[in-house]
Amino acid sequence: MSANKERIMMGGLRRLLNGTARMTRRGAGRIGYYLLTNPRRIPDDPGTDEFIKDAEAETIHLLGNDIRAYHWPGTGPSVLLLHGWESSTARWHALFPLLRDNNFDVYAIDAPAHGRSGGKQFTILLYTQILQAYSEHLGFAPDIWIGHSGGGMASIYYNSQPEYTFRPKEMVCMAVPGELENFIDKFCDFVGANARVKYGIEQRFVKNLQARFSDVNFKEFVKKVKIPGLIIHDEEDDVAPIEGARTMHENWLGSRLVTTQGCGHSLTGGLVPVLVLGYLQRERQ
Repeated sequence: MSANKERIMMGGLRRLLNGTARMTRRGAGRIGYYLLTNPRRIPDDPGTDEFIKDAEAETIHLLGNDIRAYHWPGTGPSVLLLHGWESSTARWHALFPLLRDNNFDVYAIDAPAHGRSGGKQFTILLYTQILQAYSEHLGFAPDIWIGHSGGGMASIYYNSQPEYTFRPKEMVCMAVPGELENFIDKFCDFVGANARVKYGIEQRFVKNLQARFSDVNFKEFVKKVKIPGLIIHDEEDDVAPIEGARTMHENWLGSRLVTTQGCGHSLTGGLVPVLVLGYLQRERQ
C-alpha cells in the first residue's frame, strides 16, 4: 500500500472510530476490538520466505483452525519459532540460517489468522491454546521456544499457567510488552483513536475474555515461570517500553536481559540472530 493510500485509510478509520465513540463508546469498542482481533495478512517479501520452501510442511486442524506447521529436521536441540501479531513464520528468515547451520531441530507455526494458517480471529489466549494443542500433536514440547512480541507473550502466559502441561527447557522472549495495555496504547496511537475508543475496546475485552487490560500483565506472569530464558529488547522500542523488559527481568528468576539500540520493536538486523545463537550455544558449553 502506498504511503498516500495508507494515510487516507488511517484518516478514515480515525474518523470512524472517534465519530462512533461520540455517540456510543460501546459501538466504537466493537469496531476497535474487531480490528485488534482480526489482523491484516501482511504479504511476505518474496525473498524472506525462501527458506520455508525447504521445510516439511503440514496443515493441522487445531481447535477449529487450520494451522500451518513447519519442520526442518536437525540433530541438535529442538526449537519452536513463534512470530507476533500481523507477522508469520517468514519473519525468522535472518535467524533460521544460524539455527540450521548449527544443527538445531527447528519447528514453527503460523498463528491463527496469520501467514498460511486459516481463520480470521486472533488473541493471545487463542495462541496459547494452540500451543497446547500443537504440543499434543507433536507429543512433546520442543526444547527452546523463541517468541517475538505476541509469540513471546503467548510463551510467557503458557508457561505461567498450570493448566498448560507441556514445558520447554527454556525460552527466548523478544520485544515482549510488559503489559497488554502497552500494545493497546500503541494501536490507539497508530489509528488515532481517542480515550473513549480505548474505553470501549476494554469493555469489549471484558465481555469476551472476562479480563481487563490490567489483568494481562507479563511483568507479573513471569514470576510464575519456572524455566530460564533470555529477554531481548530494544532501548527505543516504541511499542513495548524498555522499562517493562527490565521489570520482567527482575521478576523472572533465571532470566537474562540483553538490550539493543536501533533495532526497534521488530528487532531487525544481523545483531539479534547472533545474540540468540550465542545464548543457546553458551548454555550448552
